[in-house]
Amino acid sequence: MIHMAGKTQLLLIFIYGIRFDVFSVFITNALLIVLHLAPLKLFLRKNYQRLLKIVFYTFNIPALLLNCIDFVYFRFTQKRTTGDLFTPEMAGDISNNAVNYIIDFWYVLVVLFIILFLTAYSYRKVKMIEQGNQNPKIWVSTLYITSILFFFIVGARGGLQFKPITMQTAVRYAPPQLIPLVLNTPFTVIKTWNKEGLAAKKYMDDSKADLLFSIYQKKNHVLPIRKMNVVIIIMESFSKEYIGFFNHGFGYTPFLDSLCKKSYVFTKAFANSKRSIEGIPAITTSIPALMDEPFITSAYNTSKINSVAGILKKQGYHSAFFHGGNNGTMGFENFSMLAGYEKYSGRNEYVGPASDYDGSWGIYDVPYFAFFKSQMDRIEKPFCSTIFSLSSHHPYSLPPSYKNKFPKGDQPILQSVGYADFALQNFFRLASQASWYSNTLFVITADHTGPAISPYYQTSKGIFEIPIIYFCPADSALNGINNNVTQQCDILPSILDYLYLNEHFSSFGNSVFSSDDHFSINYNSNLFQFFDNEYMLQFDGENTVGFYHYSTDSFLVNNLNGQKLSKQHQLEMKTKAVIQQYRKAMLQNTIIKR
Repeated sequence: MIHMAGKTQLLLIFIYGIRFDVFSVFITNALLIVLHLAPLKLFLRKNYQRLLKIVFYTFNIPALLLNCIDFVYFRFTQKRTTGDLFTPEMAGDISNNAVNYIIDFWYVLVVLFIILFLTAYSYRKVKMIEQGNQNPKIWVSTLYITSILFFFIVGARGGLQFKPITMQTAVRYAPPQLIPLVLNTPFTVIKTWNKEGLAAKKYMDDSKADLLFSIYQKKNHVLPIRKMNVVIIIMESFSKEYIGFFNHGFGYTPFLDSLCKKSYVFTKAFANSKRSIEGIPAITTSIPALMDEPFITSAYNTSKINSVAGILKKQGYHSAFFHGGNNGTMGFENFSMLAGYEKYSGRNEYVGPASDYDGSWGIYDVPYFAFFKSQMDRIEKPFCSTIFSLSSHHPYSLPPSYKNKFPKGDQPILQSVGYADFALQNFFRLASQASWYSNTLFVITADHTGPAISPYYQTSKGIFEIPIIYFCPADSALNGINNNVTQQCDILPSILDYLYLNEHFSSFGNSVFSSDDHFSINYNSNLFQFFDNEYMLQFDGENTVGFYHYSTDSFLVNNLNGQKLSKQHQLEMKTKAVIQQYRKAMLQNTIIKR
């Protein structure tokens, strides 16, 4: 990220960031500041000084730890950590893998200990000056207390402006892709901690919003429904960057490259989020992540929703969701039930040797994909099944027999990507021998992107680029390259369209097989990003802060905000319509039309 900024710009960003740092320091030390207002006689007592020291370390050590965590965590999310890190689902997954994190990222602890040592050393150097008069005049005490309170209020508000600073304030000081450099992690956690639900947005009349974008859809097919099996394969952290088919043959997925040559492939495919807990709903239920908290853990997670499994169930389909991870990981088991899947299979349901467990997350991909195939042999047809891979997730464990068999590249994940690709190859080899194989539509995508290598894939556009691939062994017409923009939320309506299903459903995307308006939307670092086939618009909820012709400006260096007003207005209105409809549906529980 730093390489995107010049030296002068980088210096200014760090200077502007002091405003947010001051906020974090004042809020983190609020209790300590209040305790410093005690009467002098009490303040000078040794026990009181011990209390001050305890309070200082109790609040500052976690704040320092949060910043250190983002030394690593930022690589995966491309944003500062927020309060949802402390939801039960996220906290549980972190605690279960704490040992692996400590081993792999030991240097973060070293940095933390160095910072703590310097902090403790500096704290001990602060000495009280003994005064002969321990009862200062009332006006002196009043002035002292008033001054402290004034500076505290100003610092806690982030300045003297009318409203306190928020995460959105950072857009004034840096381009969107550099906003995380302005912010600090304690600030983003504090601002999103126990955050209240969404606020309604009314950019326009509902009737106009409906014309621009409606989540309620129905296709009118004249042909009878094709009762084909549906298999959705979600590959953990499979960035477009890792796939040779999209990068002039340079990649780590030889099998997927070969499959792309006989599939329907999209060159402008985007994830709707940067996290698995947000990507899975986008793929299976067509609900994007357009709020700070993941839908799975939000106050709206019991809302009525539709899913590809639930919709097809009405047509006699049977369904199952497979993830080799420890049961309960990220709330996937509960979510799959909410989404209408009849069965969930995790690590507990896996039948195989104990050695297939990777020691941290779950079952290695090769044996688990083979298990998945065996379960599809048994499930009643037609079926709709989803599998979410695992081995390309940190700590990128490989079975001993597969180590050093795949190119390592410049990132630890790449060897695991090669292994996961091999697991995919083995699955298709086994599946091709099954009777159900030829009558199946396969959709292959990723939950989100992984750590980026090249500068292009580190841009605010590149960090969302994933594969979305449609493959049907019996349909040779389902082949070729499509340059229209698409997103994870398009997968549900596309499957229904391909099957010629005449059914009312809700979706925040459109079918790739129709002439509908094609777009993609995501939300990161408090910014909405909207893509059409040529342009990307960045919107902070009130104003457009970035507008780029990404087709010719791949590194997003030329901000056209305010220059192409007609096109910018078109995308801005569509973005507002999506946000308005999204919040209305969440707040009124009308994701499914009543």
